[in-house]
Amino acid sequence: MEQEQYDYTPTTFDIETQSRNIQILKTIIPYMDSARQKNFALMIKFLELQNVASFFQADAPSLSMCATDDPSEKRMQLFHDIKKFCTPAEQDSIDMIMTAMQMFSSYDTFLHTPASE
Repeated sequence: MEQEQYDYTPTTFDIETQSRNIQILKTIIPYMDSARQKNFALMIKFLELQNVASFFQADAPSLSMCATDDPSEKRMQLFHDIKKFCTPAEQDSIDMIMTAMQMFSSYDTFLHTPASE
């Protein structure tokens, strides 16, 4: 299976739980001898896990991206954010899904709008 190259775009979760120090440590791994890489990588993942646990121990951790409580708007934003990590073919499929969702939403609004007198 062919793997495409993507620009790395950190997610909100990554931004909240990663640190500059962890990124520096990750950069070191390819420069280490192969006998030490595994243990060093595991140590880094442990540090990341500690950051995640600390983040969720905060009084009111929130990763909310949407300023709306409307489920359909949240779904559309979710699809938009997921597209960043998809292949062009997957992005086209997501675009078709989003278009269909918008059409159904418009149709539903049209059917449930009271008629003017």
